[in-house]
Amino acid sequence: MFHAELKSWLKDKSKEYTARLQFAIKVWQSAEFSYINKYEVICEWLAKTLSKAPQLPSDELRQLFGLRAQPGLVSVQVKTDLIQVLHERINQQAKEMETIDEHAELLQSLLNFEPLQDVLRADYTLLMSTYGLLFASYERQLKQTTANKITDPAEFVLPLLQQLRDYVQRAQHYKPLLKAYTATALQPLCELLLQLRAKHAVCCFAHLAALEQQLTEQLEIAAAIQRLVELPLHVRLLVLEAALVNQRLDPINKPKLFRYAFEQRSGKDAKAALERLAIATHTLEALRKHNIELQFTLSEKTTVMEFLSERVFALVNECKHLQLRGVLMLLSAALRLNPLVLEPNVYQITIWMLTRPKRTDQELSLYAAYVVQLLDMFRRLGRTERFVMQLLKSLREWLRQYELKLPGSGDAKRSRLTEEPAEQAEELIDFNVYMELLFEPHSVATTAGTDRLVQSWPSATVGAAFTRLVSSLTAKQSIVIWKMLLHTFEELLQPQTQAVVRPANLNFAIELQVALLCQYLLGTRLAEHVAQHQAELLELRRHMSQVLQQFGRHLLAREHKRSTMNAFLECVERASSLELLLAYYWPDGLPKSEEQQLPQLQQFLPSDEWDLIRQRVHNFGKSLCRQRLQRLELQLAQAGWLLLPHQRHEPCPAALVELVPRQLLMHLSRAQKQQRCSQAEQREVLLDDAECVELLFMQLLQQYVDNLKAGKVKHTLICKQLSAAPEATLPAETALAALIRQNCEGGKQPALPLEATSELIEALQRLPLAQLVSSIKLRLWLLIFTLYLDVRRAQLPQQAEQLLEQLIDLLHFGQPLPICSHLPQLSELLQLVPIDDGDDDAAIAWRFYETLFERCIRRLTAGSDLFLASCAEHLRESALTLQPAQCRLLLLAIETLASATGAQARRMQRHLQPLLEIYGQFVGHKFRSLKKTPSDSVEFVQQTIAGFSIYLSSCINRAAKQQREEKQQLEEQKKLDEKEVNEDKEQQKKSKKDKKSQKKEKSEEDELEGDKTANDAAASLLAPIDESLRRICKIYIGHSLNYRNPHAIRLLNVALTYRQQLHLDQDEIEFLLDSYWRQLNADIEAATLDIDSIEAAIKLIIDYKTNEDFLLLLRRLITQLEAMQRPETESQHRSMQNVLILLQLCSKCTLSGIKGAMLNEHFELINGIVSLRLPSVGDANYGRHQLRLLEAQRALAANRTVPLTGETLDTLLGTMLDINIKRLISSGGQLNDLLQLHAAISENLLLLLRQHATLMSDRAAQLSTLCQDLLEAIICYRGDRKQAHSLSIEELDALSELALKLVTLLAGIAAGPQALAIKRVAPFLLISAIKQMVTTERSTTLFPQIKVHMDRICHELIGLCDHRAGHFILRSSSEAGARLYQDLVKEHDKFHKFRGKV
Repeated sequence: MFHAELKSWLKDKSKEYTARLQFAIKVWQSAEFSYINKYEVICEWLAKTLSKAPQLPSDELRQLFGLRAQPGLVSVQVKTDLIQVLHERINQQAKEMETIDEHAELLQSLLNFEPLQDVLRADYTLLMSTYGLLFASYERQLKQTTANKITDPAEFVLPLLQQLRDYVQRAQHYKPLLKAYTATALQPLCELLLQLRAKHAVCCFAHLAALEQQLTEQLEIAAAIQRLVELPLHVRLLVLEAALVNQRLDPINKPKLFRYAFEQRSGKDAKAALERLAIATHTLEALRKHNIELQFTLSEKTTVMEFLSERVFALVNECKHLQLRGVLMLLSAALRLNPLVLEPNVYQITIWMLTRPKRTDQELSLYAAYVVQLLDMFRRLGRTERFVMQLLKSLREWLRQYELKLPGSGDAKRSRLTEEPAEQAEELIDFNVYMELLFEPHSVATTAGTDRLVQSWPSATVGAAFTRLVSSLTAKQSIVIWKMLLHTFEELLQPQTQAVVRPANLNFAIELQVALLCQYLLGTRLAEHVAQHQAELLELRRHMSQVLQQFGRHLLAREHKRSTMNAFLECVERASSLELLLAYYWPDGLPKSEEQQLPQLQQFLPSDEWDLIRQRVHNFGKSLCRQRLQRLELQLAQAGWLLLPHQRHEPCPAALVELVPRQLLMHLSRAQKQQRCSQAEQREVLLDDAECVELLFMQLLQQYVDNLKAGKVKHTLICKQLSAAPEATLPAETALAALIRQNCEGGKQPALPLEATSELIEALQRLPLAQLVSSIKLRLWLLIFTLYLDVRRAQLPQQAEQLLEQLIDLLHFGQPLPICSHLPQLSELLQLVPIDDGDDDAAIAWRFYETLFERCIRRLTAGSDLFLASCAEHLRESALTLQPAQCRLLLLAIETLASATGAQARRMQRHLQPLLEIYGQFVGHKFRSLKKTPSDSVEFVQQTIAGFSIYLSSCINRAAKQQREEKQQLEEQKKLDEKEVNEDKEQQKKSKKDKKSQKKEKSEEDELEGDKTANDAAASLLAPIDESLRRICKIYIGHSLNYRNPHAIRLLNVALTYRQQLHLDQDEIEFLLDSYWRQLNADIEAATLDIDSIEAAIKLIIDYKTNEDFLLLLRRLITQLEAMQRPETESQHRSMQNVLILLQLCSKCTLSGIKGAMLNEHFELINGIVSLRLPSVGDANYGRHQLRLLEAQRALAANRTVPLTGETLDTLLGTMLDINIKRLISSGGQLNDLLQLHAAISENLLLLLRQHATLMSDRAAQLSTLCQDLLEAIICYRGDRKQAHSLSIEELDALSELALKLVTLLAGIAAGPQALAIKRVAPFLLISAIKQMVTTERSTTLFPQIKVHMDRICHELIGLCDHRAGHFILRSSSEAGARLYQDLVKEHDKFHKFRGKV
C-alpha cells in the first residue's frame, strides 16, 4: 500500500516537477514515513523522469544529495541509471546553454552522496566520467567573467583532487581504473588545470603529478609511452611533464622518456614535425622548472647534453620553414635550461633566425627575446669578442651564398609567392586554445615594424641589450670589438665587395654593420680609460674617420637610398659624440695632441661632398633624415661652445639659442632670451626662468601698446610708462610711481579695445609672476597697476576686476612688496582705487586694501610709517563725521596694528594711538547728546564695534599707566624734598652767593617738572575714564548681545575684566550672561550650534556662571540625551553632534573645584548615554560621533581643574574598548573613520599616561588590550584582500602615521611608571604582535614603511620583558613566529639595548 501510494504521489502530473521532488525530499527525511523501500522508489522515479523534466532542478537535487541513507537500501542498477541519466541531462544542457552556473556543485554533491558510494567505487567508468563531467562543468563556470559565484577556485578544486586521489588509493584494480581515467577524466582535468594556472594563478600540477604516480606506478615504461602517444597534444605535454617529475630519480625510465621527448622519426609530415617541436619545447621548460638532474648518460658514447644539442639542432633545421614561432620558443627554452645546449651550433642557428622573415608581432618579440638571452649567455661565459667575430663571419658567409628575403626587399609579387607555402603550413598546425594557455608565459606580443633591421636586429630590444653588453666589457675587450667592427665594415665598402656579399644583400649588410657600430659607440666606456689606452684610442679614431670617409663616398657614388643615408648620418652623430666626450672629459694630467685639443668633427669629408649629402637629404630624404642632419649641425654648434676654455662664461652660440633646453636657459644672454621669447610655441618652456618671464611680460605689454598706437588711442598711462624706458627693459620703480601719482586725480577717458585688452589680461594671468623676486615683481606690479588705471578709466569693469585680482595675488604670494614707499599717501591711493560703496567693484577694492594692510603694513615694509601717518592725517580731517567707507578703513587700520605682537607691537603703538584718538573723537561725537535714546545708535554700534574693545582697553591701560606715573612722581617728589632739607642743613655755613645760585637752579628744575606734569595731564585728558565713556561702553555692550560675534565677546571680556573701572554691578553682569545663556540654550534646542564661534562664548559664560547654573546645564544635557532615540535622520544626528560639541567645550573650561567635581560626575553619565545611542558601525555618521566623544574625553583628561576619578577613567577606557578598532573595517567602517579613531585613541591613551599616571598604574589590563587592538588594526588591515589588490600609497602613508603614533605610545609606556605593571603583560602583547605578523596572509608589515614601525614596537616590548620571558615566548609561538622573535632579539641586543652607565 505504501509503495503504490508513494508512486502515485510522485507521478501526480497536476503538480510541478520541483514540488514533487520537494515532496520526495521530505519523505526521505521523514522518520514517521517508515516504509523501508522509499529510497528505492525515489531513486527509481528520479532515474526514469529526470530526463523528461522541463528544467534540471539543481537546487533540489543538491538538497537531496546532501541527505544520508545506507547504500544497501537502493539497488545497484537504479543508482547506476540515476547517475547515467544525470550525466546525459547535464551534457544535453551543456550543448544547449552557453552559461552553466550550478552543475559543478551538483556533481560534487553527487560524488559525496552516501547511497552512491558503493556504485562509484565498483564502476570505474562511472566514477571517472562523473569526475570528467565535473571538471568540464567547472571549467565552463570559470570562463564566466560576470556571474562567477566561486571567489577562490583553489578552495573548490583542491578538495576534489584530494578526493580523487583517495578513490584511486582505495581502488583494487588499477588497469581498468587507469583506462577509465585516461578515457574520460584526464583531458577535462588537464584543461581545467591549464585554465586555473593561466587565468586564476592557481597551480595544481603537483596534485596531477601525484595522481599520475598512483595510477601508473605499476605500468611499464613502454606502455606509459604508448599511452602518451594516444593523448591529445596539450594533454600529452602535461602528462609527459608529470612523468618526468615522477621518474626524475629512476635511472632506467628517465632516459627512455628523454628519447621519446626528442625522438627522431622518419617521414616529412609537417604536423608531426611540429608536434615533436612542441613536445621538445615543453620538455625543456619542464626540466628547468622542476630542476631535473641532467648528469646521466643515454648510451656509452652519448651524454645528455650532446643528445640535446643534436636533437635541438635537427628540430630547428627541420621546422625553421614550417613554424618560426615554435622554433624560437624551443631556442629560448634551451637557453633558459642550459646555454651549452646551443653552443655547438649557436652561430648557424642565429643566422637562420636573423635572416628568416617574421610575419607576426609574436614572432618578432620571441626573436628579440632569444637574441637578448643569447647576448646574456655570452656575457656570462666571457666570450663576447668571439661571439661578435663568429656572428659577423657566419652572416657574411650566408649573405655571400644566399639572397636575403626579408619584408621590403626584392619584388613584391615574388615575395608574396614565396611566402604563401609557409603561411599554409602554419595554418595546418595552428595552436588551439589550451596550447596557447600552455605556452602563454613565454610569448609576449610587441609592436611590429616593416624595416629590415627591425626584422633582424631591432634596436629597442636587441640593440639595447648589445649596448648594455658593451658597457660591461673591460677596456681590452672593448678595443678588440671596435677593431673588429671597423675592419668588417671596411671590407663591405671595398670595390671588390661581390667577393664578400651578394650585391642584393649589400645594403642590408651595411645597415646592420652601422647599427652594431652605433650601438657600440653608445655603450662603450673607453672614455674612462684614456690614460691606459691613449695610443690605441688615437689609432682607432683615425681608422673610424677613414671608414666614415669611405662610407660617405660610397653613398655619393650610388643612387640615393633613404635607409642607408639615415644609417650614415646616425653613425656620424655617434662618432662625433664620442669625440666630444673624449675632448670634454680629457684627464687634466694627460697631455693632449693637436687633434685632442680641438677635434675636427665631420672633417673626414670635404665641404663640397657635405653639400652634396645635404642636397640629397633635402631633396629625397624623409623627416627622419632631415632631423638627423639638423642634429649634426646642432652638434657642431655645441662642440664650438663646449670646448671653449671658459665655456661657462661664454655666451651661447646663435645656432643653439632656439634649441637650448630649459635647464640651460641660465647660459643665455638677455638678448638671446628675448629671441626665444619671440617664438609663441616655446613660451611654456621659458616659464621656469625669471628673466624670461619678465621678457614675456614686457613683450605682451609692448605688443598691446603698439596696437594702441596703431589704433591712435590716446590718454593712456601705459603708453607713457613704456615710452619712457628702453625697449624690452622694465622702467625704474621711482619713474613708474611718479607717473602714477601725477595722474591720480584722473583724466580723459581712453578708448581701449575690449578684445585686445581681454586677451592681454588672460595672457598675463597665465604667467607665474608671483614666483619672481621682489625687485622685478614690484616693477611688474606697478605696470599692472598702471594698466588697471587705464582700464578702469576706460569703463571696462570686468577687465578692471580681473586686473585688481591679479594685483591682490601678487601682494599675497611671495615676499611682501614695498608699495607704501612708492604710494605713501592714502588720499592718493583712494583716488586710484576708490572704495565707495556705490561702486560695483567695492568688494574687490576692499579685498585689495585688506591685503595691503595685512601684507605690507603689518609686516612693516618700507614706507609703512609714512603711509600710517598719512592715514591718520587723512582721517583726522573728518574725524567727527566719518563716512562708512572711512570708518571701515579706520577699523581696518586699528585691527591690523592691534594684532601685531613682539617687537613690532611697540613700533606700531605710536601709529595706533593717533588712530584710536580719531576713533574716540568719532564715537564721542556720535554719543555727545544725552537726549537720544540708545536704540537710535544700533546700526552705528554694529558698524564700529570691531574697534571699540581695542579702544576701551587702550583707554583703561592709559589711565592705569597715568595713575602709576602720578604715584611714582609723588614718591620721587617726596624723596627730593627730603634730600633738599638735608642739603640745606649741611650748607648753611656756605656763602650767600652759593645759596642764590642753588635757589636759581632749583627754580629751573621746578619749571621743568611743571612742564612735564602739564604734558602728562594733557595726555590724561585724551581718554578719561568718566561717566560718558562708561555710558558709551554700556550702549555698545547692550547692542551687541550676540555670542556669535567675536567682537562682542571680546568687548564683554574686557568689560568684565575691568568691571570696577566701568562701574558694572552684579545685576548688570548677570543680565548680560543670562542673555548669552538664553541664546546658547535656544541654539542647542534648535540644533544650530556653530563650533567656530561658540568656544570663546562658552569659556566666558562658564567662568562667570554660578555652580547652580552649571549644574542645571549638565542636567539639561542629560535630559536632552535621555529623550533622544538612536539618531536616524540628519537633524537627529546634528542634535547629538551639538551635545557632544558642548560637552567638549565645557571640558576645556577652567573650572573651580566644585564645578570640576560636577563635570566629572555628570560626564560619566553623559558618556554612557551617548554610547548607547550611537548608530551602527556601517553608518556614515558613526565615526563622526565617536570622534567627537573621544575629543571630549581628551579635553576632560587634559583639564587639570577637573578631579578625574577612577570610575570616570574606567568609563573613558571602556569607551575606547567598545569601539573595537581591530574589527572596524570588517564591520563596515570606512578607512577615514579608522584613521581618525585610531589616532584619537592613541592620543587619548598617551594623554592619560602623562596627566593621570597614578590612576593608570593599576589599569594595565585595559591598557594592554587597547594596545593589542591598535596593533592588530594596523597589521591586519585588509589582510583578506586578493593578491592582485595591493594597498594604495595613500593607505600606506596613513597606516604609517598611525604606526608612528603607536610607537610613541609604547615608548611613553616603557619610559613611565606603568612600565612595571605592563612588564607582566608585555610577553603576551609581543606574542600577539608576532602572531599577527606571521599568520596574516597579506599583512601590512610586508611594506617597509610600516614594518619599520612595527619592529620598533617589538623592540619596546622586548625591552619591557624580563629574562624569563624568552623561553615562554618561544614555547607559545609557531616556528615562523619563533624565528621572527629570535631575529628581533638579536637586533635588539645589537642596536637597541642600553649598555651605558646611568
